[in-house]
Amino acid sequence: PYSQFRDQQVVTMLHAIDNMPGGAGAAIQICDLHGMHLRMADLNPAPLVEWARSQENYFAGMMLEVIVIDMPRMASYLKEAVWPLMPAGVKQRIKFMSLQQAKEHLETACDAEVAGRIAEVMEQNRDCSISLEERQQTWTRVDQSGTPVPMVAQS
Repeated sequence: PYSQFRDQQVVTMLHAIDNMPGGAGAAIQICDLHGMHLRMADLNPAPLVEWARSQENYFAGMMLEVIVIDMPRMASYLKEAVWPLMPAGVKQRIKFMSLQQAKEHLETACDAEVAGRIAEVMEQNRDCSISLEERQQTWTRVDQSGTPVPMVAQS
């Protein structure tokens, strides 16, 4: 399980880098944890420490910020245990926010169109009446020219 977390984070970061439009040097990673349920077995701090090291080494300079939204209460215990072990640069880039705080922050960090698309996805994540397949149909990324294109291949 520990290596799975690290592997998932690395793959996600590599996808984000691959999807950056030409000229973009860094990205903002958003971790929307709404609805996440942790078990006691999920509270091992080792994967988070490894992730932090990857942020300072392999991905140094590629992530402007990591925004963690609606972190579950159980996860805050894990954060408090790991925080002293985090490199200073990682601590400066990680922001813990509510949904509303994230929307307000993204309005200043991104242009209006991008902030609106991100806000729409976060709202969809909280709407139980929308299936994952329906949500995936609305997901977009930008191609090398900066044009929004579907993130998931349409069938």
